[in-house]
Amino acid sequence: TAPTQPVPEWPEPFARQTVTPDDVSPYAGNRAELRAEIERAHRGAFQPFGKDDTILFPGFDGGAEWGGPAVDPDGILYVNANEMAWVARLKDAVRPNSADGPGLGGRLYATYCVTCHGPERRGNPASGIPSLVDLGRRKTRDEVVRVIVTGKDRMPGFPTVPEAQRQVLVDFLFGTETVGSGAAAVAAAPDSDRNYAPYELDGYVRFVDRKGYPAIRPPWGSLTAINLNTGARVWQITLGNFRELSPAGNPPTGTENYGGPVATAGGLLFIAATKDGMLRAFDRATGRLRWETELPAGGFATPSTYLAGGRQYVVVACGGAKLGTKPGDSYVAFALPPGQ
Repeated sequence: TAPTQPVPEWPEPFARQTVTPDDVSPYAGNRAELRAEIERAHRGAFQPFGKDDTILFPGFDGGAEWGGPAVDPDGILYVNANEMAWVARLKDAVRPNSADGPGLGGRLYATYCVTCHGPERRGNPASGIPSLVDLGRRKTRDEVVRVIVTGKDRMPGFPTVPEAQRQVLVDFLFGTETVGSGAAAVAAAPDSDRNYAPYELDGYVRFVDRKGYPAIRPPWGSLTAINLNTGARVWQITLGNFRELSPAGNPPTGTENYGGPVATAGGLLFIAATKDGMLRAFDRATGRLRWETELPAGGFATPSTYLAGGRQYVVVACGGAKLGTKPGDSYVAFALPPGQ
């Protein structure tokens, strides 16, 4: 690694970048255990991964994430962020063709599946990654092959995996793989030594308490306005809330959020994105909440705004499913009553 790394001094960070044992969540029931885990782990910026734990903060999904920010003509940038720590570690990779390695089905699983679903195939249901244990009792072979090809929910599709390999992978998942069953797929198997790396990531693991809530203290999501002309922060607020932890009248907790904001000429900033399934409108100048409504499913998407028949609409896709939330299949549009 490089002996030094650049550390910008301005603009100031819009998301926290350090975590200490004192940052354990006050809501966690296993605070001593979490504190010990933070003390034991590597932490801090630019840490190379090892075979022991490294706490990433911001985590794999931000800070800022794929939803992106909004910018208005005055040069004010509005960016939402996750304040979520993750745990990363490496493990020994299985060398292809090794005598004590898994069969072809196991090697395919290690190549395409283990990073998310884990070596025990238990997944991470709290993060929307289902368990694959006893998969054959819940799904047919055709259903599993279809998901491998097209993807589903958080999982991308793998259409380039040859059909023979898909069948061997399903054999492995269903526990029906036999010696020699992958003979037709061996030629196309991902087992070339030139692609071998000695280590691989041991999954994407959120740092959570025993109930699945973020293990560090809130806020767990934020929304920040930054003046691009000066670099100064205009305002910052907590975004989202776990109402069961912080009911009305208490400071919100914030939640993980996926999907960005959209700014309108009327002085509003619309954003869904949060795990609590809300769509909110904030005052662009102050960050004050002006309006909110519950969506039929999580709006993990950036809203769009358009004009039709002389009225302005804001529409958001409500797919849900992410982060273990209920799924949905609707687009919901909002507008002021006619004449207003």
